[in-house]
Amino acid sequence: MNADIAVDEMRELATQALQRCGAPSARARQVIDDLLENEQVGYPSHGMLRLLDYAADIRSGALDPAALPAIEQTAANIAIVDGRRAFGILARQSIAEALQRMCREQPLAMVCLRHGHHLGRLAALGRELASAARQPLAVMGFCNFQGRGQRVAAPGGRLGRLCTNPLLLAFPSADADPVVLDMSTTAVSEGYVRRRAQEGAALPSGCLVGADGEPALDPALLYAQPPQATMQPLGGALAGHKGYGLAVFIELLAGALAGAGHVARPEDAGNGGLFLAINPALAPSGLAAVKAEAAAIARHCRETGQAGRLARMPGEGYAERRRAAAARAILTLPAATLDAIRHLAGQHQENPHVE
Repeated sequence: MNADIAVDEMRELATQALQRCGAPSARARQVIDDLLENEQVGYPSHGMLRLLDYAADIRSGALDPAALPAIEQTAANIAIVDGRRAFGILARQSIAEALQRMCREQPLAMVCLRHGHHLGRLAALGRELASAARQPLAVMGFCNFQGRGQRVAAPGGRLGRLCTNPLLLAFPSADADPVVLDMSTTAVSEGYVRRRAQEGAALPSGCLVGADGEPALDPALLYAQPPQATMQPLGGALAGHKGYGLAVFIELLAGALAGAGHVARPEDAGNGGLFLAINPALAPSGLAAVKAEAAAIARHCRETGQAGRLARMPGEGYAERRRAAAARAILTLPAATLDAIRHLAGQHQENPHVE
């Protein structure tokens, strides 16, 4: 069952819940605004359900609601961000700060993230850096879950050995919005599977692989103990080796090269990552030319050969939904999720409208 709640009420309720878990007031608001935007623009996998994760992690000590990340400069164009188990949005800000600062003087910069908590949607980081007014950057990001979240098996395998290991690519453009790609290396994100489980809904074929090697439609199979399904790598039954190969290399970059911890050390938990930035202003053709060429490529790719129908560039759908979200005053959540948030906030359920 689903329940409706006003967006403003959800913001206050969730902020109160996170404050009761120990988060300072301003920080709680910042985290909730990020989750709420994800929910509003069509990414519930990174929306309000994550508040319940954060509360559980605070209780277990995996998340420190009072902590702040630290930046250590190790070379002119290399820095380490120690997430210190702080909220992931704060680590994202530190990554952006370090990359922007180094790229003022350097054409290339690298940030290694260690001891990070859940970073949320990487697209927010890419969009911020690629659309900066004074110094837009081209960005690549590779993120793992250190030793946890091993729900992805190799094609033909039955044991989860990797996490969903997302990839971020962002590029500035002369268009209104930068080109931004934020994707897991699995057919769907783990949060999508969990949301379907909360809703009591079956999955589309191609999301999970059952213990018998056949497609599995019940999301609860992924969370059984022991698991009775694994997540399908990007590319599906025909080309899953491609998504799996990407996930392996992201594990190497985020885990081995960045030194964040990796799947061969299952005792480690939290997001690790490697983030690279290129300053196009230092490219031979200069920033204006690079952005103009990006817009030209976008115009070419949008043409579909069908009258009145244009293809979207990566990130355009999000930008459109974000602009439309401001007009929506009502949020729909699984009733169980809303009830759990009310409980965290110290409130009893007040008969929300249930569909």
